[in-house]
Amino acid sequence: MKQLRQALAVAKRLRESRRPFAVATVVRIGGSTYRRPGARMLVDEDGNRWGTISGGCLEGEVAQQALQVIAGGASRVIPFELGEDDIVLGFGTGCNGIVHVLIEPVLPSESLAAYDVLALIDRCFAARKSAWLATVISATRDGGRVGGHFEFLDDGVGAGGSMREELNNKIADAISTLSAEAHGEATANADPDTFAGRQSWRNVTVTHRGGDIELLCERIVPPIRLVVFGDGHDVSAMISVAATMGWEIVVVGRKSVDELRERLPDADDHVFLMHPEDAATVPMDSRSAVVIMNHNYLRDRTVLGTILGQPRAAIPRYVGLLGPAERTGRMLSEVLAGDVDHVYGPIGLDLGTETPEEIALATIAEIQSVMHNRNAQHLRDRTGAIH
Repeated sequence: MKQLRQALAVAKRLRESRRPFAVATVVRIGGSTYRRPGARMLVDEDGNRWGTISGGCLEGEVAQQALQVIAGGASRVIPFELGEDDIVLGFGTGCNGIVHVLIEPVLPSESLAAYDVLALIDRCFAARKSAWLATVISATRDGGRVGGHFEFLDDGVGAGGSMREELNNKIADAISTLSAEAHGEATANADPDTFAGRQSWRNVTVTHRGGDIELLCERIVPPIRLVVFGDGHDVSAMISVAATMGWEIVVVGRKSVDELRERLPDADDHVFLMHPEDAATVPMDSRSAVVIMNHNYLRDRTVLGTILGQPRAAIPRYVGLLGPAERTGRMLSEVLAGDVDHVYGPIGLDLGTETPEEIALATIAEIQSVMHNRNAQHLRDRTGAIH
């Protein structure tokens, strides 16, 4: 997520300066590969690049291909094989897989196009809305342009695409089926975006005008928003670890906004909150995680009670409390909380923590596992696929 957010910021600057660039996206894989479909890299006209689409073996070659695409002005899908022979040649990782990469040019004349893929993702992030994004990666007949995009927002607002209307309708039907599957796979304790935690993409084929059009359908979800209630010395470590993940970070404290911004510059937003009873006014949604660490029992209890007192749909999926289990249990009994499955206290996975940095690492890892509905186990003990 951090790389994608950086690429979005770079793309915005390049558009504003009317400089051409290309977006390289993994759109189809076979066998074992390092990155999955939806991984992206941005390349500008000078060959500078942001993001990764492999373990480091493909980026240089893809960047060279991107320069040709920028010069030619047409999108292309290029296959790259990662076999044993590639190790000898210094090109592969030994994954024995194949990676198909879509390279799309974004030219100055198209810099404000409504369906530039990064612009589509950026709008979802800014509005904090989830969506399905369909991209044409092959077409046997006229009607589907390689690199054409179609966006299908969960709330139906602003959905649309860059292809012809009749094809858009067929793609919408295909995405509706995927969306239904996502809701069917969601558990009682997770929202449909948990589906994205297991598989955030599907390759789908639709028939149009007697020909087949292959699509990469991706689940686009906004970054996790971490809301930290507290401004003590240990908040800095929590924010620092979350920032490496590319999460949106909101710090809520009793110091002025200017002081919070100076002390905790890695946060995206800083909120002064005089009265803990107003905690519900801080923007939170289903992609939010809350960590309460004011080091003040009454303030923490009030913040907790205010958050848990909201309608269930408005309560974040993770509400963590710093401090021992006895303290958390006492608070919950005093706020008369009902369903407390989403409350975690003490915060963090059992990693053997003591320092603020270790506690932050354990907490961010716990939030990651909760938001993706995964058990925090050793991957060597996992019997199924990692992704």
